Amino acid sequence: MAQYPRPRPARSGQLEAGGDRPSRPHGLAAGTGPLSVTGRTTDGVATELARILLGAAVLAAVVAALVWLAGANPLAALRALVHGAFGERYLLAETLVTAVPLAIVGLGVMPALRTGVFTIGSQGQLIAGAALSTAFVFSVPADEPVVLLTVGFMGGVLGGMLYALLPGLLRAYVQVNEILSTLLLNYIAGFALIWLLKGPLAAAAQTATPRSAPLPETSLVPSLLEGTRLHWGAAFVVLLAAGLMVWMRTRSGLLYRVFASNEGLAARLGLSRPRAVVTSFLFAGATAGLAGWLQVAGVAHTLYPSVDGGLGFGGILVAVLGGLRPLGIVLASLMFAALTTGAQGMQMGTSVPAAIAVVTQGLVLLIVAIGLQRKKRTA
Repeated sequence: MAQYPRPRPARSGQLEAGGDRPSRPHGLAAGTGPLSVTGRTTDGVATELARILLGAAVLAAVVAALVWLAGANPLAALRALVHGAFGERYLLAETLVTAVPLAIVGLGVMPALRTGVFTIGSQGQLIAGAALSTAFVFSVPADEPVVLLTVGFMGGVLGGMLYALLPGLLRAYVQVNEILSTLLLNYIAGFALIWLLKGPLAAAAQTATPRSAPLPETSLVPSLLEGTRLHWGAAFVVLLAAGLMVWMRTRSGLLYRVFASNEGLAARLGLSRPRAVVTSFLFAGATAGLAGWLQVAGVAHTLYPSVDGGLGFGGILVAVLGGLRPLGIVLASLMFAALTTGAQGMQMGTSVPAAIAVVTQGLVLLIVAIGLQRKKRTA
C-alpha cells in the first residue's frame, strides 16, 4: 500500500490545515492593502479618507512647527498655504497638474512594493520615457494628432519598460539588489539625458539650459481646463486606480501578495519568481514612462534636463503614504501636490521659504519609515 506523507502544519502565507485559503502574509506587503486574501474588502472609503485626513493633520502640524521655529506666524502661514493650493481656479489646476504624475508613478510602483520588490528606479524610468517619446515624435513625419499622440504614448511607455527591464532581470535571475541597481540607473539616465539634449535631441537655437526643440502642436496632450496647464492626462490616474482596484480582487492580485511572504507557495499556485519580479518592474517602468511623456507633451511641451523634478521619488513616497492602496495613493498625491504648490503661495504671502515643503516631506517620510519598522517588528 502506498505511503502518503503526513501533512505539515501551515506556516504564515501557506494554505492553512483543513482550509482552502492562504493565511494573511506579514511584512510591508501584508496589512497594507484594502483586501483580505479572500478578496473581500476590509477597509472602506470612509476609513481611507480618515487615514488621509489624519495624514493632512500631521502635515499641517509639521508645517506649523517649522514655521514657528522660523519665527513666523503659523496660522497665517497655513492660511497662505491653503490659498496657494486651492484659493483660485488656476492654483487648483496647478495642484492637480502636480498630483497627476505623482499618482501615476505611485500607482505604478504599488504592485511591486506589495510583492516585496523595492524598486526606486522611477526617476530614471520617467526620464527614459520622456526622452524616447520625444525622439519618437520628432522622427515621425505625420502631422495628425491621433498619430503623434499614439506615438508619444507608446514611446513613453516603451522607454520606461525598457529601462526597468535590466534591473528586473538582474533581480529575478542574478539576485542583484534592486535598490542598488535602480539607484545607479537613475544617475545614468540623468547624465544620458544631458548628452541627448546637447546632441541628438538638441534644439537648433542654443540656450543657457540645454533642451529639445518645442514639440509639434499636434503632438501635445489637449488641455482639460481652458487657461490652465491641466491636461487630459489626468484621465490616466482614474483608469489606473480603477484597474488596480479590480486587479487586487482577482486571483492574480492575490498570488502577487502571497509571493511577498511565501515564494514557494506562490510558485506552486502558478506565480514563479522571475514572472513576479519582472512583471512588477515592467509595470512600474511603464507607468513612470507614461508620466514622463505627460510631463513633456502635457505640461512643458519640450524635453529639458530636470523633467523628473523629483516626481520619481515623490511617487514612491505617496505610494507608501497611501498604504499601497489605489485610493490612498491618489489622495496622498493630492495632499503632497497641495503642499508643494501651496508652499509657493506661503512664501509670497508670509516670506516663509517654499523649501519648507521639501523639509516637511522628508520628516513625514521619516515618520512613516519608523512606523513601518515598528509594525514589522511587532508582526
